[in-house]
Amino acid sequence: MSLDLKPASVIKARLGIQNGGPIHKFFTNECMRHCDRYLPYREGNLSDTANITLRVDSFTYNQLYASYVYYGQRRDGTHKIKHYTLDKHPEAGPYWDKRMWATKKDEIIKAVQDKVDGK
Repeated sequence: MSLDLKPASVIKARLGIQNGGPIHKFFTNECMRHCDRYLPYREGNLSDTANITLRVDSFTYNQLYASYVYYGQRRDGTHKIKHYTLDKHPEAGPYWDKRMWATKKDEIIKAVQDKVDGK
């Protein structure tokens, strides 16, 4: 009995799971979407999708203050942010991608698997 297996690259392309493929893009978009509830929100500029650069394997918040807020520092870099505004995003805080992944990982993995399965 002989098996005729396609190369892994062909199988990955058929499933859309190759690097840079549609499933990769879907995964990145899901992560960005789930990060929103963890973003500090005062006026909305940080979570405004017009100010986010979305790539196949990353998304970047383009506001000047984004990196300070991400690391939990005030803009001058000398003071820690002690309180985030939690009215709109009750789970807001620093390192929002890591916090999101810790709580939403299983949900994102299931969504990606469903997408691969064609659901």
